[in-house]
Amino acid sequence: MTLFLRQWLVLCVGLCPAGSVLAGAQYYGAALHESRWEVKSTRMACTLSHTIPLYGTVRFEGRAGGGLDFTVQVLRRPAKAGVAQLASLAPAWKHDTPALALGQVSVADSAEPIRFDRPLAWRLLAELEKGMFPTFTYPDWADGRDEVTVAVSAVNVKPALGEFLRCLDGLLSYDFSAVQKTLVNFAFGSAALGPEARRVLDRVAEYLLADPAVSGVLIEGHTDNVGFRRYNERLSRQRSEVVRDYLVKKGIAREKFTLRSQGETKPLASNRTESGRAVNRRVIVLLTR
Repeated sequence: MTLFLRQWLVLCVGLCPAGSVLAGAQYYGAALHESRWEVKSTRMACTLSHTIPLYGTVRFEGRAGGGLDFTVQVLRRPAKAGVAQLASLAPAWKHDTPALALGQVSVADSAEPIRFDRPLAWRLLAELEKGMFPTFTYPDWADGRDEVTVAVSAVNVKPALGEFLRCLDGLLSYDFSAVQKTLVNFAFGSAALGPEARRVLDRVAEYLLADPAVSGVLIEGHTDNVGFRRYNERLSRQRSEVVRDYLVKKGIAREKFTLRSQGETKPLASNRTESGRAVNRRVIVLLTR
């Protein structure tokens, strides 16, 4: 970027209308009266989005388990893949603040050409909090003759940013993969839930209440091979029912559950040792989406 263009952008950021064109340059960014930020929040995901007129939408998304992504969704997709320069520029009213170069980011041939995760996504949030404008610069996607600059406006971001950060703090600390398959163990001859089993099931219940995408829960009861086969079939059924009833009391709809009783037929470990039999006295809770 030439010195002249950089100086023009510093003065333009936050003031110029979207699509402004200087010889050899195209600028996209929300004007002061257009700058809006929107937050959507659940316990599974938080989004912070900003629309850039005539260009598209930028979005930060935090997810259960700690993920954070930044994406750019465009109205007109690139003709080919490439790279963009990323910098944090000061708006016109902070013209004495130096720009901060943040490096290059990949541009994909898609309707969502720019996407990256932490730590760069966190850096952009920090720059917005400081009142800076994260800015992408790249050759235009038509014939490369112009330099395109896309500014993410910090105007009106702080209330939404505060709400977004509070949402991130309230996200579940684990994701679907952490509870997709859960094992609950039982004492010999017992269908009673111990303290550790209750702790594990509390975690499953918390996730089920937070994620409406879970369509079903399979509860599969098992035993070791001590005792008669029919007794073990009944015991495995009782264990499955105890787990289901515990989750129902936590607020999970009863119709979500499917129960299976495997008795002693599917051991995980050898029944020749006490440690192996302890492993086999179990219920498996499987979540499906």
